[in-house]
Amino acid sequence: MKRVSYLIAILAVLFSGMAVANDSEYYAVGNQLVPLRQTSIRVSKEVLSIDLRDDNSAYVDVYYEFTNPESAPKTITMGFEADPPYFCYDEDLNRRNEHPYIKNFTVEINGQRIAHKNAISHAGNFRPIRKTMQLCAFDEDSDPTNDDLVYVYYFEATFQPGVNKVHHTYHYQLGSSTTHFYFLEYKLSPAARWANGQIDDFTLRVSAKQTAKHFFIPTNCVQGMQPRVVSGKGKTRRTKSDMDDSQEWEIAVRKGVVEFHAAKFRPKHELYLHSGLLCSGLNATYDRSMYMAECGFIENNDFTTRVIHNLPYASRGRVFKDPKLQAFFESCWWYMPNPNYKDDTTDFTTVDWNYIYYKPEKEE
Repeated sequence: MKRVSYLIAILAVLFSGMAVANDSEYYAVGNQLVPLRQTSIRVSKEVLSIDLRDDNSAYVDVYYEFTNPESAPKTITMGFEADPPYFCYDEDLNRRNEHPYIKNFTVEINGQRIAHKNAISHAGNFRPIRKTMQLCAFDEDSDPTNDDLVYVYYFEATFQPGVNKVHHTYHYQLGSSTTHFYFLEYKLSPAARWANGQIDDFTLRVSAKQTAKHFFIPTNCVQGMQPRVVSGKGKTRRTKSDMDDSQEWEIAVRKGVVEFHAAKFRPKHELYLHSGLLCSGLNATYDRSMYMAECGFIENNDFTTRVIHNLPYASRGRVFKDPKLQAFFESCWWYMPNPNYKDDTTDFTTVDWNYIYYKPEKEE
């Protein structure tokens, strides 16, 4: 994503009274599928899978099991609410009330694809505004009357008696800021709108199926859950936030998946996933989607230049023959050695090649 986040916008209150205000681009907030009117349907299971990509986007795949306790089929209006972005461009907008940064929205119920409609509505109280609108708030004071308005993707869902399986997917752009490469927000609390007020069986899976990612999730988002690497290469640890005194799970994963699980999950906070600090140092964080050499912390010396040239290889697990280079990367928590790695460049990104060809500025 090349729209660099030095434009003035506002990062909203995130959760649990913790606020971060900085120059940001806030594109979209993921959300539960929710009943747009009261219902007796229960949400028995949710598997929320988020795949992080190298282009600062995420692919979201959600599997639900809903239980209809009644003896006859029940049809309800169901939908997906998406907050408007804090900053967007005229060319990003359309005339169909579709969110400008959510693509390829799909829903299947019991194996059947369900057609959906789009509207602008009031959050948590489905009242479609009939005329075509564009929600593009440049700041929180741009239109006080629109504070509770959201984009809604809605459809009629028929639930048979007993368990019904729902599969939901979409692709969207992550936010970014002058402090973080990217951040992802997903609203968990709307699960309380279902009849049981909870998710009986909840699983969160975060993956980097084609890349390596180093990211953080505040512990209060996952309420006592412990992360577990279930495939690929990865590691986790509990750490203190760089922004305040709160606790976070720090996670590094390469072509793998980390999982959180809970029973009878009643979310008190929304999910907030974010990268490491943008300019905290090459040994503190590294992300293949952003060019950290633009940060002013990089020293102009031969060894630092060699480190920069080798970052793309280190993120893929290369074990270095040079003891000094190997010692440096072993000091990086995100580094995960792979003795079997060969110097294959077929999946190198534009950012990777920028590091490979990095040249320090000449001193005047």
